[in-house]
Amino acid sequence: MERSAVAEPAASPFDEDDDIQHWGHPPHLHSTGQLVTAITGSGLLRIDDRDCPFDAATGIWVPPHVLHSGVFAPDLVPLAVILDDPQLPPQPRLVPVDAELRTLLLAWARDTDDARNRHRERRIAQAVHTAPVLPHPLRLPQGPLTRPVMEHLRRAPAAVPPLTEWAGRLHASVATIRRAFLAETGMTYSEWTTLFRLELSIDLLRSGETVAGVAHAMGFSPNGYTLAFRRWTGQTPSEYRARIG
Repeated sequence: MERSAVAEPAASPFDEDDDIQHWGHPPHLHSTGQLVTAITGSGLLRIDDRDCPFDAATGIWVPPHVLHSGVFAPDLVPLAVILDDPQLPPQPRLVPVDAELRTLLLAWARDTDDARNRHRERRIAQAVHTAPVLPHPLRLPQGPLTRPVMEHLRRAPAAVPPLTEWAGRLHASVATIRRAFLAETGMTYSEWTTLFRLELSIDLLRSGETVAGVAHAMGFSPNGYTLAFRRWTGQTPSEYRARIG
């Protein structure tokens, strides 16, 4: 495994006399994978149309040759660990940085002893191996038996009719509609409608609406929304909103 230095801030797109609100990187890729996290501050990587927030408690595994860009808060001090290991997963992953891993990362950043850091890199790589895969962007259905569901949820996300009701509206059997959802989205009706409402909830979270308010607007109980959101992103709605500023 290679060792990288603590990432330096990229050249700011602002003039020196301007107040710097954000900095970052345009779309690019690397020949080796990186675990991107923060010593302080926060940032957001955009990978395959996914917004991936990170900070001192969260890292993002960016595999080799995966196109990504970044928007970073002005207080971000990033840490990018290059892990040149062909056994590491080829999909981006969300890596929780607990106290043990954070101590390991900070020791890696400070130490110049290659032997000690190779040992640390193997332990860091193990954390990447066990981290959850980042969710892919949701496939949007376009068929005559599925698109009406999407259009309805965009207007009224809190009202999710059962398949039996859609069967009556669309003059098709429940089994036919169920097969159409699997074919077009790769998910069941229940899975897709849950994830679609979670995606719709992001804009409300960013607008400053309370978590309970967002949950109600999307047809979840507050606890149900938090649990579903954490399964989807690896973090709670409040944590997500804090990390994207």
